[in-house]
Amino acid sequence: MKEWGSFRHRNLYFLKSSPEGLSPIVGSLLLLLMVFVLAGAIASSINLSGSRTNFQYPMARITLESCEGGLYGVGPDSERARLEENQFVLMHEGGDPLPLDSVSIKIFGYGNSYQGIPGNGGSPLSGELSVFYRDLGSGGKNSTCYVVHNSATLEDGLWDVGERLVLCGQDSAVAAVESSVKVGVDGNYNTSDNYGFKAGTEITLNVVDSKGRNVIAKRKAIVKLAD
Repeated sequence: MKEWGSFRHRNLYFLKSSPEGLSPIVGSLLLLLMVFVLAGAIASSINLSGSRTNFQYPMARITLESCEGGLYGVGPDSERARLEENQFVLMHEGGDPLPLDSVSIKIFGYGNSYQGIPGNGGSPLSGELSVFYRDLGSGGKNSTCYVVHNSATLEDGLWDVGERLVLCGQDSAVAAVESSVKVGVDGNYNTSDNYGFKAGTEITLNVVDSKGRNVIAKRKAIVKLAD
């Protein structure tokens, strides 16, 4: 009986004292777990912050100063305009400088383009006009129109605050060079990539960040007949 009592006493002591011995270990493990959780939260916060910085959309205030034009080669003479007289003047009034190689412009409205060469056997196409400037750099553009009109803006590759951008119906490159201006009429993009918008009709112009695919500016205007 003495031996049984001694055995029982030892086991009761062990059961009683075990929680007290385990407490420091459990506390250390909990503290270590908290450290890992905090470290993970801080790392996630830094990564998310970096992601926002890297993929931040450019923001700019772009206004449409003027919008003039007319159909080319079709309709009454009083409503016609030459391709180069179809002009849209845009002004960068504030916000981020816009890299010319990563900004595109889309214009929609009623107008016309050509299949073939205008004035040399080409045939006019009239209808819902879609004009797409793939980028705003000088590549694939007409050097005597787009480049001449925008020489100051093109100089450093950025469209900065206070600078104008002039678009015109003759901005597409000559036939020997692939144009970065694409024009379609009623979904038909087999055109000469030139354009004229009918005076008195409304156009919609979007300035788009090509990388983020977000619209930087959206403007609507009524086309005024070119003088």
